[in-house]
Amino acid sequence: MRGAFTLMIAAAMACAGALPIVAQAPAPAVHFHHVHLNVTDSTATIAFYQKFFGAIATRYRGLSDALFTERSFILLSRVASAPPTSLATSVWHIGWAGVDGPSEFAWRAKAGIGVHTPLTPLGANHYMYFWGPDREVIEVFTGSRNHRFEHVHLLAGNLAATLRWFGDHLGLQSQMPAASTLGGVAINLLRVDNVNVYVFERPAAGQPRPDWFPPEVGDTFLPSEGTAIDHVAFSASDIKPLFERLRRAGVTIVRPPARSAEYGMTSFFVRGPDGLLIEIVEEAPIPEGIWRPTPR
Repeated sequence: MRGAFTLMIAAAMACAGALPIVAQAPAPAVHFHHVHLNVTDSTATIAFYQKFFGAIATRYRGLSDALFTERSFILLSRVASAPPTSLATSVWHIGWAGVDGPSEFAWRAKAGIGVHTPLTPLGANHYMYFWGPDREVIEVFTGSRNHRFEHVHLLAGNLAATLRWFGDHLGLQSQMPAASTLGGVAINLLRVDNVNVYVFERPAAGQPRPDWFPPEVGDTFLPSEGTAIDHVAFSASDIKPLFERLRRAGVTIVRPPARSAEYGMTSFFVRGPDGLLIEIVEEAPIPEGIWRPTPR
């Protein structure tokens, strides 16, 4: 959608309906925890997100350089060489909200940010896409009229199956009617705390693609790990029941629960839809006790 279809999605949510899910005990409640980036220079990445998107530099659990934005984190792994693009994976981009599109685009462009998609009007609103330091794609859309971290945008080989996966396993329900489309592409939305997870279905092989659909996406998705946007993470106060639920359901376990010395947290990894790597962190929501701004 070149991200800007957020406004259309919001309008459709007025008549939202959840897709049916497999009858079983409700999944444990999860919260949005972090986006994990692979970066070549963590200092430069932190400075970039501070300058252009108002994120707060922090030391996650006092151990690792990170960013805090509203109610979630951006965690970083330093890599020796530039990571491959995430655009060939099911992770399209991450996004912030904006207020004054022309002004915000002008000052970012003047300050030297890399432009992926220039300022584009959509009714009374605007959208724009930028390149992050390691070629991760970042959207700003002014429909919400704030400056908050707002969304993660995923792509799916089968939208209904992806929504069902998140509903069955993480308790996240679709927020739009099942038949919602945009430019012939099936679309829907999941909401986790203050973060929207938009999901668009990849057109079938041989079918025409709208000009806004990322051309890097092939007939299959590459795994997300190792790319610029390595994975997304959710949290639960106690991850043991959720781990057992996913294991019994046959979800691919990438790494069982373990404590990370680098980040000081206990978590496990699973393979989500279309090669998406998903981490589940044992953490209370809005973990105020484990972060503080880095002194200037």
